[in-house]
Amino acid sequence: MKKKRILSLSLLSFSLITSCSGPSPFESLSPGLCSDKQRAAVEKHVTGQINAMADQNWSEAYQYAAPSFQSTITLDQFTNIIRTGYSMLINNEGFEFTSCKVNEQGVEQEVEVRDGRSDYLFLYRLEVNQSELGVAAAAIIDASESLNT
Repeated sequence: MKKKRILSLSLLSFSLITSCSGPSPFESLSPGLCSDKQRAAVEKHVTGQINAMADQNWSEAYQYAAPSFQSTITLDQFTNIIRTGYSMLINNEGFEFTSCKVNEQGVEQEVEVRDGRSDYLFLYRLEVNQSELGVAAAAIIDASESLNT
């Protein structure tokens, strides 16, 4: 038991050290397509939020939101918005990432979400604040509004 705890603490320390090393892929933003590192970071961030919503872990899902979002929308309001208007995120049967673009405001990431009723195309808008990502908005869009058009 003691060996497992030491091993776990060692692995946790190593993970924290290695995750803090290296520059953020968002230190310098140039408008255009996301780099591979930017895309990976955005996908990890959005996946974390969607998975937390699917688990109905509202406080965790809310932590993925941008500070600007959190300053205007409370946790209870956020929970209500997702439950009443975006149940497909809670009940998703999978999702995949498509276009990812950097612009002056941050990052736009398209996500195709599937649930038992339909497929939905979301446009996530993420802000970058001190090299950290935060979801500022997510909306269902029509294919004609896609970043690819």
